[in-house]
Amino acid sequence: MHPSFLKNLADPLTKEPLELQARQWNGEFVHEGALVSRTHSYPIVRGVPRFAGHKGDAGYTTSFAFQWSRWPRVQFESENIGGPMEGHTLRMWERITSVVDKDLHGATIGDFGCGTGRFVEIVRRKHGRVIGLDLSNSVDIAHFNFEGDPNVMICQADVLHPPLREESLDGAFSIGVLHHTPAPRRGFEKLVHCVKSGGWIAMSVYGKGGYYDFPSVRLWRWVFRALRPVFGHYAPLAYTYATTRMLRPLVGVPLIGVALRGLFPFVKLPDIRWSLLDTYDSVTPVYQSAHTANEVREWFRECGLANISASDWGITAYHAVRK
Repeated sequence: MHPSFLKNLADPLTKEPLELQARQWNGEFVHEGALVSRTHSYPIVRGVPRFAGHKGDAGYTTSFAFQWSRWPRVQFESENIGGPMEGHTLRMWERITSVVDKDLHGATIGDFGCGTGRFVEIVRRKHGRVIGLDLSNSVDIAHFNFEGDPNVMICQADVLHPPLREESLDGAFSIGVLHHTPAPRRGFEKLVHCVKSGGWIAMSVYGKGGYYDFPSVRLWRWVFRALRPVFGHYAPLAYTYATTRMLRPLVGVPLIGVALRGLFPFVKLPDIRWSLLDTYDSVTPVYQSAHTANEVREWFRECGLANISASDWGITAYHAVRK
């Protein structure tokens, strides 16, 4: 953790200021220590402030920790140069946020649900400072991916209780994350509170009737949740490899392909690594809600945002400005 981010942090439960107590430094970064408020103390372990999840109290994130340890950089823009998915992550971020061809000039941006940091990399390309929040142990991978960058801080934290001062960010986004929490609407409201007046806000969640909301996807998710106490993550992993590698060539066969994907859903993308990751991601989360465009737009309106606009990346992606 770089100490320059201390001004952005607050106790996630009380919003009190935090004091940095460093025990071990790695150059200009705090490697071990604590962030202390009047009522709570939060450890800094291996360079990552740990506000939640590190004591095993967030069981619904274990599937994400597993998938990101297996596919840590598959979706990074820098890993796809010259490949079939080159430009995908950049286009996705720009179209959802509407921050296109713009240098962020040191603005501090919050990534609510950063995973291993695919979108953190995009913000850094645009010269922004980034605070990435994630509840899963993927924060250790994200921290490693940006180790030594004083303009990135990764925190293990619950997006429903962000450890950020109110109105401390110049912009914030959450892409493909809040539907994996028990309270997506509340998570969005918390994100909004962290952004300054005039700052930008963007969010995307799964849409009703889309692939992630298919009855067959929901059924397999239920099956693997029931099998998890016995087989852990390996039952859905076996399913992912079997469907993606064995059924992929049959998708184009009339009738047969449609029937197979109806019974055994999987994500078909030009890069099979992306297909494996997204298929596993679709059948494993504990929470995976789906929403309508009107519902999401209402969240933005209820938070009193201005210039609310729909993105052209799916039906449930919007961006706006805080008044």
